[in-house]
Amino acid sequence: MLTLISVALWSMIANAGQFGGKRTILTAGETVHAIHFGLGQSTILYLGFKPDTVICGNKNYFNIEKLREGVTIQPLANFPTNLSILDKERRYLFYLTPAKGTAVDSFVDVIWVPENEMLPIERQRSSKVTRVQEIGRIIKIGRELDLVLLRQKSISGSSRRIFEFELRNRARTTLKTINIAAIAMVGRKALASQTFVWEKDEVASGMKMNSRLILPKLSHVSFDLVVRFQGKDIVTQISGVLH
Repeated sequence: MLTLISVALWSMIANAGQFGGKRTILTAGETVHAIHFGLGQSTILYLGFKPDTVICGNKNYFNIEKLREGVTIQPLANFPTNLSILDKERRYLFYLTPAKGTAVDSFVDVIWVPENEMLPIERQRSSKVTRVQEIGRIIKIGRELDLVLLRQKSISGSSRRIFEFELRNRARTTLKTINIAAIAMVGRKALASQTFVWEKDEVASGMKMNSRLILPKLSHVSFDLVVRFQGKDIVTQISGVLH
C-alpha cells in the first residue's frame, strides 16, 4: 500500500520528526497554552492565516513577526511573557517560557476547535447533540504496540468528525509518539485539513495514551487510515462513518 502515500507527504512528516520540535495545539480561545523557546532558535506558530493583531507582553525580549500563515518568535533573553493573537472574533492565548528540561517548540500547528467539540460529552452544551458510535477495533502496528480505535463522534450542526484512539505500549521501552504518523486517505488522496493529535509526547512501558483524529469535512462513508511506524505502513479501512 505504499503507492497510496505520496513521497512528498511522508517526507514532510519524517522531517518534522527528525528535529523533534513539532507539535499540535487545539484551542477554543479559553486556555493559555505554554510555548517553550530556546535562545538562538526560532519558533513558528502556524495558524493557517495572517493574524490581524499580535500582542506581546514584553516586546523588549522577543522579536515577533507576522507571516502569511502565522507568526515567528525569536527570543532575545530567557524571560517568560504572555502572547495574544487576535483575528476577527477569535483569540489565541499563549505563554512564552524558556525550555527547561523540555524540548524547544520549533514548529507549533495551532488549530481552532469550537469549545463544545473539545469538552467531554457530559459537559457539552445542551443545545448541541453529540452522536457517539463505540467501535473498539484493534490495529496492530508493532509486535508489542496496539492502536485501538475506541469510538467516533459527530456533533449536530458540524461537518467535523472526531475519531478517538488509545495507544497501548506493551514493550519494555518508552515510545515517542512523534515516531508514529497517521493519515486518513480516500483513494490516493489524503483528506484535507486533517489533524492527528497525541495526548503526550511519549508513552511509557506498559502504559496507555489517548489520541484523536479530527476530520473537519468528511463526506465519505469510509476511508483508509494509514499508520506508519518503523518504515512500515499499516492500512486499515474505517467504515460506517456517522452522517
